[in-house]
Amino acid sequence: MTMSENRKSWSLLKTDPALVLALGSTVVFYCIVLQPAMHGTLLARYTSEHAVEYVIVTLFFWGMFDIILKLLALPREYLATRHEWIPPKVGREPASKSVELLAHVRNNSAWLLASRTGRRLINALTFVAEKGSAADYREHLQHLADLDDQESHTNYTVLRFVIAVTPILGFLGTVVHFGAAIGGFSFEDMEAKLPEIVSGMGTAFNTTSVALATAMTMMFAMFLCERVELSVVASIDRLIDHDLLHRFEVKDANIVPFLAVIQTANREALDGIARTSQEQVKIWTKGLDVLFEHFAERQRLELLREQASFDALRQRYESFESQREDQMRQFFALIDKRHDENWAQIQLALDRASMFREDVSQLLQAMNAIARGEGRLVELQTSLADNLRLLNDSSQIDSALHGLTAAIHLITSRSRTIGMSDSAAA
Repeated sequence: MTMSENRKSWSLLKTDPALVLALGSTVVFYCIVLQPAMHGTLLARYTSEHAVEYVIVTLFFWGMFDIILKLLALPREYLATRHEWIPPKVGREPASKSVELLAHVRNNSAWLLASRTGRRLINALTFVAEKGSAADYREHLQHLADLDDQESHTNYTVLRFVIAVTPILGFLGTVVHFGAAIGGFSFEDMEAKLPEIVSGMGTAFNTTSVALATAMTMMFAMFLCERVELSVVASIDRLIDHDLLHRFEVKDANIVPFLAVIQTANREALDGIARTSQEQVKIWTKGLDVLFEHFAERQRLELLREQASFDALRQRYESFESQREDQMRQFFALIDKRHDENWAQIQLALDRASMFREDVSQLLQAMNAIARGEGRLVELQTSLADNLRLLNDSSQIDSALHGLTAAIHLITSRSRTIGMSDSAAA
């Protein structure tokens, strides 16, 4: 091998770290699988029975490490799309502004400048800065977007090759196994060595199974990785469209003289509009001054009317206050009069209550006297009953009746005397 070929192979390994990692992982994998403890296991039977299986395992590691490295690079691209690269645009800007924006972009970190977003921004702004105008700027942005899409597709070329060649290697291993299993036997030895032939055919199908399993795994992982990368590219396209697509003024060199004429006419029109506006402002100022004078006069009259209304209202309030004070004095005088009358009635009631108490006291004394008289009447009744019984026994009823009549007259006269004394006391 020549020196140039050695350099080419070394540059291939240097530019493809996934291949380097795949070779190292293959060596480590077979150092583990070829151990005596792994003999007879399912993993050893499917990956170490034929040389083709060694190649299939190496290609599987190559494809998976390539996908893993691409996935590890996507977070940087995602963060770059979220970074604020240039100030927000405010209307259309001249093409000369691109030089300042380009310097602003290049002031960012190296890892941001190495991202797709940074490279796309630098290419777009460099195009405008070098050309000095935004002519064909939209087409250039579309060209950069197409280049990014092409790069995304190119990045998976090796992986597509690995996925496509892996099943072919599996079929090749199966054919080689079939040839090895059948080629060493004659037709006479077929019946005796049939179990050995069947075992060799099973080993041949193992190679195809491993190849198909690894190809499907790498295809599914590539599908997921490619979808994520396409979403990042779409985010970059949206960022470029938002920040750069309609940012710069587009001027054609053929229409510059016409633009000068239009600008001159525009300045003259603006001057005429300014003069007309000044005259109109003066007219409006005079009209507003007259209007303000009318308004001030009307406001003065309104203030006078309101002052008169306030004076009349204050007079009515003072009159009402005086009337209310007179009514309150009359009310308090009436209350004092009623209070004196009520006090006199209360005094009269107290005097009558005192007289009633004395009458009750005399009544109680009379009732006590009556009670004492009733006790005597009981004694008299008893004695009369005894006398009547004696009279009845002695047959002197007439004399007893006369005596009883006299006693009744005596009691009656006595009761009248007590009644007259009570009336005189009342």
